[in-house]
Amino acid sequence: MASNYPTVYYGSYGETVKQLQQALNQVGYSLDVDGGFGEKTRAAVLDYQRKNGLRVDGVAGSETMGSLLARLTPATSGPSTSGQVLSGVSDETMSRMRQLEKGYTPSDEVTAARALWESLQGQKPGEYESRFQQQLAALYDQISSRKPYAYDPEQDADYQRYARLYQRQGQAAMEDTMGQAAALSGGYGSSYAQQTGQQAYSQYLSELSALIPELEKQARSRYEQQGQALMDRYGLLQQAEQVDYSRWQDQLKAWQSDSDRAYEYYNSVGKEDRDLYSTMLKYYAGKAADEQKAADGVRYGSGRTVEGEKPQSLSSTASDSLERAMGNYLKAGDTRSAQNLITLYKERMTPTQKKRFSALFDKYGAAIGW
Repeated sequence: MASNYPTVYYGSYGETVKQLQQALNQVGYSLDVDGGFGEKTRAAVLDYQRKNGLRVDGVAGSETMGSLLARLTPATSGPSTSGQVLSGVSDETMSRMRQLEKGYTPSDEVTAARALWESLQGQKPGEYESRFQQQLAALYDQISSRKPYAYDPEQDADYQRYARLYQRQGQAAMEDTMGQAAALSGGYGSSYAQQTGQQAYSQYLSELSALIPELEKQARSRYEQQGQALMDRYGLLQQAEQVDYSRWQDQLKAWQSDSDRAYEYYNSVGKEDRDLYSTMLKYYAGKAADEQKAADGVRYGSGRTVEGEKPQSLSSTASDSLERAMGNYLKAGDTRSAQNLITLYKERMTPTQKKRFSALFDKYGAAIGW
């Protein structure tokens, strides 16, 4: 069962922080052991967490402290093999103990899961950018700045056209009437002729005035139709805007879902991997102790060496995660990151896996370096 350590984080101060700083320094960092959890300590914690498959949050609790102390104090339930050859302990147990005492190293599944999650971060959709914002703003200004309806015949083109027509007809009728009256009086004008002509002219003007209600009705209809046309146009643009925004939201949600699943998987396999490491460390420490006890004594020496083991092939789970990660990088045009994964894992790949990765690079027209 994992030990419980006090949790410290940015802004913490005290002996626990000093212990954390000392432990970090012993695994390669250069921190002032002052008991203050500042920016440098937080940066070191984040870096250590990233490199060791831990939850990357900059907070040092049981998980991070346990990992650090496991590297510094490999086992308490049995003998340490560091720099020693233990009498009665088998080569297989000795080899496993020495490997485990080097500290936790993320498995292929963990590093591949992390590579997949990191590859997805570069595919996050950007901020939403509207294609219709300017058009919507311009239409809104037109709608909001429209003056209230008011009818002025002098500003009505239809009324002015009718006015010119009726004035010409009235003028002609007046002249015709006055001419007829003058003919009856021997060609001389008279007040009667003028009066009769004016009446004819006024009749046409009266007819023009009678048209105003109908012209006003037509003008109101045009005003309302123009306003409705603006509203319809605005509504159509709003619908198009909503379609675009919904599509962007769907893309963002899909990305977030993929990213969350990848991160949850990374955390899950990471926890299982670290738990397995702790279990194996305790198991082989106990096994070494049992073998020593069975041999009835411990003799120390320095002549035994342990041959390095042949790298294990990539598991199918790690291979699948790497393939997805490389695909994400290649799709985004980041051939370099995809090639880095090839370089890191090529010695572990089976011939079949190499063929799959080569085909993946070919799919995106990228050259692969073996």
